Amino acid sequence: MSDQAGQGTQSLSRAFATLNAVAAGKSDLASIGKETGTTRSTTHRLVAFLQREGFIRHVEGRGYLLGTRLIELGATALTQMPLTFVARPILEKLSDETSDTIHLSVRDGDHVIYVDKIPGRRGLEMRSRVGLRKPIAVTGTGKAQMLDLGEGEWARLYSLAQAEVFGDDRPPPGFLTWSDYLASMRDFCLSGYTLEIEENETGIGCVAAPIRDAQGKIIAGLSVASTPPHISRARLIELAPIVQESAAAISRGMGYAI
Repeated sequence: MSDQAGQGTQSLSRAFATLNAVAAGKSDLASIGKETGTTRSTTHRLVAFLQREGFIRHVEGRGYLLGTRLIELGATALTQMPLTFVARPILEKLSDETSDTIHLSVRDGDHVIYVDKIPGRRGLEMRSRVGLRKPIAVTGTGKAQMLDLGEGEWARLYSLAQAEVFGDDRPPPGFLTWSDYLASMRDFCLSGYTLEIEENETGIGCVAAPIRDAQGKIIAGLSVASTPPHISRARLIELAPIVQESAAAISRGMGYAI
């Protein structure tokens, strides 16, 4: 690699690091520089460039925030994802049938990221949003995407989620012990759907099912989520068949022969 190419790669890497720092809540030059390990002059130059291109904006009283250009790119990325295109009409139908919140997520390392959401019509709204990342092992759609994994991988992902959940000031009350979690995952493998009740967020429960591609690989998870008094285990189990049917319809649209 030439010196010029190497410098270009370094600059690109630093620009991405700067965006990640701002996304993590670093809102002034000093904290951004500390997060990225760049000098003040380099940090200022990177921030100025990203601000000029619309990737970062400065808001009086709040400091540096992510810019509207990223919103544009994110929206474009979603429209270019065949999954969201295939899934959307099925999600809308499921929303009409249940009146609850509908989530669609894909795996992102040891987390899931929500790629679509239709809010429920029962009043109380949950904190989930498109683009939000959550530990895979404590979300319904995440557990649905773990069904083909081995128990050793379940244990690893559970441990990572446990550390993140209990690092929160107010961890959700439904987080399971490992023995209960393992037993529930074994049951979910037999039933083909997953449940999550207050493991991820207080007062929220969901039922989810996996979505597969043409090769039969799980590529996403679909869930129906609700708030009290609509999150009893009995009601979620009652909703399981319609969630599974919807996930199967999306899977067929992705080329899976069921």
